[in-house]
Amino acid sequence: MENILPVIPAWIMLTIGVVLLGLELLSATFVILFFGMAFIVIGFSGFALDWQAGEYQVLAVSILGGIMTYTLRGYFMKGMSKEDLPLETMQVGELGTIVNHGGEQRLLYKGTTWAFKNTSENVISIGDEVMVVELKNNVALVSK
Repeated sequence: MENILPVIPAWIMLTIGVVLLGLELLSATFVILFFGMAFIVIGFSGFALDWQAGEYQVLAVSILGGIMTYTLRGYFMKGMSKEDLPLETMQVGELGTIVNHGGEQRLLYKGTTWAFKNTSENVISIGDEVMVVELKNNVALVSK
């Protein structure tokens, strides 16, 4: 039988594994991690085993990576928070100031200027401090 893929040297398998582990740091999906670990295990096995063809190495990585992902991903994902952390700038209930920004009135709130809509009957002018009631669709609902 003719080999489609020549035997992959152990150092290449180890390098691919380390690169995949590095990519996992960027993605945090806990899938690339296990395939990176599989590449490292099969890469180290290349020092002890005489692989007949590269197809067997790739198959072993695929099977080992799939098994580790299926069995261990849930355990690792338990520690991940499922809820979004609220952004500090999206918290409401504090005072903001009406400012002139590029010729229009805007709300200066937590270091950001917002378009705003007055929910009270009081007239709002530049320099007034207003209470931010809600932030919705990039518009701050305010009352004086």
